[in-house]
Amino acid sequence: MKFFAESLKTMLATRWRGWLLVLLAPLLLLCARRALPAEDTAAPVQVGVVLPAQGGRAFWARLEARGGGAAGFCLAEEEEARRQVASGRWDCALLLPADFDERLARRDTARLITLLVSPGSTAYPMVRETAAACLVELVSPGVAEGYLLSSGIADRDTVAAMRPRLRETLGEAERVQVTMQTLDGRPLSAPELAADGMENLLTGLLAILLLVYALFAAIDLGRWLDTPFARRLLPLRGPLILLLPRLAGAMLPALGAGLLALGAAGSAGRCLLPLLAYLLFLASLALALARCRALCSALPVLMPFVPAAGLLLSPVLVDLSPFFPALAPVMRWAPVTLFLRGCAGRWQASLALAAAAAALLGLLCAAAAGRKQKSNHRSTNILIDKPPAGPYNKTR
Repeated sequence: MKFFAESLKTMLATRWRGWLLVLLAPLLLLCARRALPAEDTAAPVQVGVVLPAQGGRAFWARLEARGGGAAGFCLAEEEEARRQVASGRWDCALLLPADFDERLARRDTARLITLLVSPGSTAYPMVRETAAACLVELVSPGVAEGYLLSSGIADRDTVAAMRPRLRETLGEAERVQVTMQTLDGRPLSAPELAADGMENLLTGLLAILLLVYALFAAIDLGRWLDTPFARRLLPLRGPLILLLPRLAGAMLPALGAGLLALGAAGSAGRCLLPLLAYLLFLASLALALARCRALCSALPVLMPFVPAAGLLLSPVLVDLSPFFPALAPVMRWAPVTLFLRGCAGRWQASLALAAAAAALLGLLCAAAAGRKQKSNHRSTNILIDKPPAGPYNKTR
């Protein structure tokens, strides 16, 4: 126990990389949160609207009433709208002509609104349908009045009394509504979906950062086992006893960094148990990789691909499993995916991480016990073997 305490104290005092992670992890999440402005997290899609100098207010009022859900509409000048769409900050923009109100009064809606779309735009069909719905709402009273007059249902005298009713809109129960829900049936609003996406991105970045840190810790542990000091201690203590205090000294700063980063992301309370299970799995993985010399020597070459694999094989940015069904099992059981699911409230994912960590530790302990038993058996055979016959070993 004294050896463990002294090794842990030395590791915590000398491992500057771990304390750098404590500062870097929350700083990374804070910078990622500030990199996305508040309006981008309020609605998944931002759409610019350019109104004429005179008119277009009725159209804007109806468009604004439909915003805030799947799309957010922003008033802007034409130059600003073109710049924001070209840079990809806004998905698209609606440009209204200067004679918008006059053409609307004549019910001349052909090519009335210009839709400015960038090459990367994905939501422009929805925006186009929303703008068309607003136009139909504006012109429908005049269209209905013209139909009543032309068909003879009403005359000039009676149609005036019908105008207030023609301008009435359908109630919420009579409209076609689009609702979203989670896989377990809970209702989900678009702002909530955007907030969940932001939190998922931050926790996913933290998970990848901790994974890279654990792999570097495995490299350091594997190299330390090859030092002359460790080789002299190996026959006395065994590899696991030697590595456990150094591993604990490497993972304790990671625990502090994870707690601070989750606090900066605003999800420390809900993600505490998934973080502990994830770090336990990373610790057991680092210990297993450090004991395998071939894998440990290959890790420096593979390290540049680890962040990309974490982003592609886990739903940090987007879930690619529907597009690549063959990789779906790998994506489903990836450690980063399990950590994200644990943070989302699925305790089975955290339990799977803890079970995988226990299995790895059990295999390492079994391998160490088998190696020790084999070594003891070999030394016993050496002790009981008879000395070879020779001129100096004859019985007198």
